[in-house]
Amino acid sequence: MNKLALIAGVLLLVAALLPAQATAALERADALHEEGAHEQARSVLEEALGKARSGPEKAEVLWRLARAWLNIGEKAAEGGARTDEVLSFFEKGEALAVEAARADANSHLALYWQSANIGKWGQTKGIMNALAKARPMRDLLQQALRLNPDHADSYYVLGQLYEQVPGFPISFGNKEYAVSLGRKSVDLREAQVRAGREKQLVYDYYTELAKHLWARNWNSVRRSREQGKMAAAYNSASDAMEKNFYYEGTVALKRVSDREDALEILTRTVRELESLVRRTAGQEDDLKEARELLASWK
Repeated sequence: MNKLALIAGVLLLVAALLPAQATAALERADALHEEGAHEQARSVLEEALGKARSGPEKAEVLWRLARAWLNIGEKAAEGGARTDEVLSFFEKGEALAVEAARADANSHLALYWQSANIGKWGQTKGIMNALAKARPMRDLLQQALRLNPDHADSYYVLGQLYEQVPGFPISFGNKEYAVSLGRKSVDLREAQVRAGREKQLVYDYYTELAKHLWARNWNSVRRSREQGKMAAAYNSASDAMEKNFYYEGTVALKRVSDREDALEILTRTVRELESLVRRTAGQEDDLKEARELLASWK
């Protein structure tokens, strides 16, 4: 074999190996994310970015980098870092998510992590900035769901938005929508775990649904009465996103009040988290929040 043929053969071999190497790097970054090792995940991803060849491959790395920077920013804030430093982390995360969306226009996760970084930036900056960022966040999440209607995380975050922002005429907040979106995220994720499409439940989904119910605070009679109206609205809605605002109309409800339902959901969540033999860093955070919330409600 001559020298040129040998070089060509080596290059072809390297090219064939790259996808497998890229997949391994993404799997490693995801494992580090689950462990809460976000700086290490960032390092793995930054190295992988230089090896990504196509737009979709780059997008897979970039949205994960956006996720890493968001988590690095959260940890920095918990550690007492300066506000301007924390904001810079979320700004990096947003910029990387935007770059991911440019690399792959079909990446719903690029839009999701752009929305998440925008939201964290607004929360860190202050209440008025958080409110100003609510509409861009909502719009990005709805775009993500149009690309992937089965993305449970987007329903979960939308539920939080609709519960937390003020209602008309100040903003778009709606506690009834929040409950339906929360239930949608829970039911969708449970179905995905049963089908083997996702590895595990996200326990904070249940905590947030409990919060939505506590905030709505309907008694059992009103729950029953309003569910019929929601079922009719769900069936008559032509837009898929609008249907999700009335999702509660499609589920079987217990004959209890919202707050009794919320307490039961939260109690079960704490019990299930406590029963896990080994909890991830995220699950430890979920357990801590659920316990504190439950104690404050009893």
